[in-house]
Amino acid sequence: MDAKETTLYTAILIVCLTVGAIIIFFIVSIIRQQRRNLALYRQTVLAEITAMEKERARIAADLHDELGPMLSAIKLKINSFELTDEDDKSEVEKTNIHIDSLVKKMREISYDLIPNTLIRKGLVQALSEFADFINQAQKLQIHFIAQEPMLIDEQKSIHVYRVIQEIVNNAIKHSEANNLNIALKQEGGTLVLQTSDDGVGFDHYAATKGDGGIGLRNLLSRCEIVGGQMFVESEKTKGTKYTFEIPV
Repeated sequence: MDAKETTLYTAILIVCLTVGAIIIFFIVSIIRQQRRNLALYRQTVLAEITAMEKERARIAADLHDELGPMLSAIKLKINSFELTDEDDKSEVEKTNIHIDSLVKKMREISYDLIPNTLIRKGLVQALSEFADFINQAQKLQIHFIAQEPMLIDEQKSIHVYRVIQEIVNNAIKHSEANNLNIALKQEGGTLVLQTSDDGVGFDHYAATKGDGGIGLRNLLSRCEIVGGQMFVESEKTKGTKYTFEIPV
């Protein structure tokens, strides 16, 4: 190989290395930018959810601490009237029924916003009460089992509670399920949540690609901001299974 060929091959090699370095630089830059965008997205979602949870807690406290006692006082005042007319007594009874219905609805809204048990007694007790509440109020029957003690902080407890709340709401509204199994356990440093229902199921791929699937996106967002992973198994007529693995 003469000097000219050596120079040519050297020049080609330098050009290839330069082009390769430029391509690698751009690929690395794109990956870094995607990671920054993902981190920013997660921070934004976390900030929005945190603000929403604070507002929920405030409204729930207002309902529980102010409107509840006020309605009870109104009912007590009405029942303190000494009435002789049967029509008036009938109207008072009807008013009592309306007040009781309003108090019940208010408690449901307050419970849906944030249960006091979650803050006072922890995730497992709150989910147990939530399951009992649904079993009494809905056709869907929840079978809940959990390992105790559960070592999980308050913020992650709230997110896990919301995840289960979303799954239950989806089961009631869309799955036509009669039974929903919920299992919660801790394996080392990982919280494992598994749910399964006997509903009609759905096309998971179509739900995530279409305009629908808001519930699925909510679940995924909740899972991502706590650094977890979500797995879904669902087929039409074969029910739906969710598995969440969350580091605690």
